[in-house]
Amino acid sequence: MINVYASVDGRDLGGVADVVEQRVHAIEKDLPKGSHIVIRGQVQTMKSSFAGLGIGLDWGHRARLPPDVVNFQSWLDPFIIITALPEH
Repeated sequence: MINVYASVDGRDLGGVADVVEQRVHAIEKDLPKGSHIVIRGQVQTMKSSFAGLGIGLDWGHRARLPPDVVNFQSWLDPFIIITALPEH
């Protein structure tokens, strides 16, 4: 096992993670059989947080639709309203 420690200085974590992942994928094909590279640390935390946020937003939209269908007495109007909401 070889550990490589790095810190981000003057750049965002997502941008650095993208560059590191590109270089890791380029190296992986040349690794001996049975060897693999694992990226750990703050990158894992960031990705799991964004995945949880995405799932939460998705379920929030799904939970909001049934009451709106009852309120508007239509499936189309609430669907249009929810899809028109900004995601960010």
